[in-house]
This record gives sequence, structure tokens and C-alpha cells, in this order.
Amino acid sequence: MKQQTNRIKQYVIIAFAIILFVSCQKGQTTDSPALVNLERTIKEKDSIIKNLKEQLRQVADDKRRKPNHIIQSDFAKEIYHSYDKREELINEVVGQDGEDNPFKATRSLFYDIDDLQQYIWYVKRQSLRARVKPSGFRFYFALYPDSYIRDKEGRKDKKYAGRQTFFIAPTVRKKIDGVSMDLGYTLDNNFKVELLQEKIGLDSRLQKDGSYQKAGFFTINLSNLLEEENSLIANELGASPPMGEEQ
Repeated sequence: MKQQTNRIKQYVIIAFAIILFVSCQKGQTTDSPALVNLERTIKEKDSIIKNLKEQLRQVADDKRRKPNHIIQSDFAKEIYHSYDKREELINEVVGQDGEDNPFKATRSLFYDIDDLQQYIWYVKRQSLRARVKPSGFRFYFALYPDSYIRDKEGRKDKKYAGRQTFFIAPTVRKKIDGVSMDLGYTLDNNFKVELLQEKIGLDSRLQKDGSYQKAGFFTINLSNLLEEENSLIANELGASPPMGEEQ
């Protein structure tokens, strides 16, 4: 949108310059070839400016438009509490957290809006360098290992060990056996696209032999992740940790 605004400014300046030039041509007749060409140019620029203004208006309307897939609070309440029994089952099976307190399954995560927006722009910028167009984002459910320790303001916190979380990755649209799919990806240090199904093992639907990939837990080596300068995978975007209850 900023580029469109700059283009409008450029065309307006050109139009004023042409008008000024015309006003200085005192000796010219109204039907001279020079004036005819200038009038034609002015009309063309006016048409371009009009079209650009219409595009800007459409962009502004799109920003005000209500997004798709907004759900009502009653339905949100229904599906939220449909998870209650599963939460009880998880609490019973896991038993205790890393600090030997009664385990409470994760029910919500908080993400700072500015951090989330910064992440989206980061993905777009890095993907542009890699010459890949993100089609969206995919959220992957995951589980912190039992040995997970979080360093929170200098305090070693063990209570998030074994907790459910998720990580986010951008997707690229590809056709698999004639079916369009949005596959998660990241970038290596040379800005080469790496599909997560190949990088860390994902999406049982894509097994070539038609079999389902057996579910399992992935151990994340944090030291390796730090070496990936262009990784696009996000977890805990300046956010609060997973919580058993919303606070």
C-alpha cells in the first residue's frame, strides 16, 4: 500500500509539472501537436491516479471487513468444555509435574500481539529471500520432554516438563499426487527450503507406501536449533508459558 501511495504522489507531481509547462507555452495554439500530446498524457495520468485511488479504497475496505471463520461465544464454550474430560484423563495419567505437584493439562497459551506480528513479518522477509511464497501457518501440537527446564528470569522452572505446547511454522502449497496441500517448512542457513515432514518427521498422510506414520515424541536438541540462523519455527513468542488454567 505504501508503494501505491508513492506512485500516486509521483503521478500527481508529473501532472502538475505538465500543467505548469502548458501554462508557460504562451505562443502555442490550442491545436498544436505539443499541446495535444500533453493533454493526452494528462488524461492518461489522471486515469492511472483514479485507478490507484480505487485500489487504495479497496485495501482500506478489506482491512475493515470482518474476517472469515469467526465463531460465536456459545460455540466456543461448547467446544472448550468438550475438552474437560480429556483434561481430567491427562491429569490422571501424567500424575505430577516436574516439581512433584499435581499435573494440570495445558488449556491455553498467550501470545503477545506485537511479537506475533513481528514473527509474521519475519517469515515473509526471510521467505522472500528464499524465493518461496508462504501460503499460511500451521500449528503443531507438541510435548515438552520430562527433562525440560525453563530458565525464567534466572530461576530454573521444572513445572512445564511434560506439558503440552505447540510450535508454529509457515506453509508452502504443493501438489502431492494431484492434491494441493499446505506443508510446513523452514529454511537452512543457505536459505534453502526444508519441509518439516522431511526435517523432523510429520504428516502421516504423505507416507509413500500408504501406511500411517507411527506417532511418537520428538526430542528437540536446543543447541542444534540455535545453529539454524534462518529457522522459521516459533514457540513461546514472547508469551506466557502453557497454563493449566487461564489467569
